[in-house]
Amino acid sequence: MIVYNDTLIITSVGNRVSYHEITDQIREIVKKSKVKNGLCVVSSPHTTCSVFFEEYSHDRNYAGDEYLQVDLNNVLEK
Repeated sequence: MIVYNDTLIITSVGNRVSYHEITDQIREIVKKSKVKNGLCVVSSPHTTCSVFFEEYSHDRNYAGDEYLQVDLNNVLEK
């Protein structure tokens, strides 16, 4: 069994919630691994949680955040 490990460093945006599209970086890591069939696990060593959703919105507010992300932030704050 082949096990491949790599690291992707993400920098947050100060004291506010930030979202990062890492799909392309993960695809490159998988390609570099040369694994053709298996599982890819992406995890964070920190206590913060990551939520992903498949819907992509191109509309942004004054702060540059997608409206879908703003809605998600509002729900999570409640």
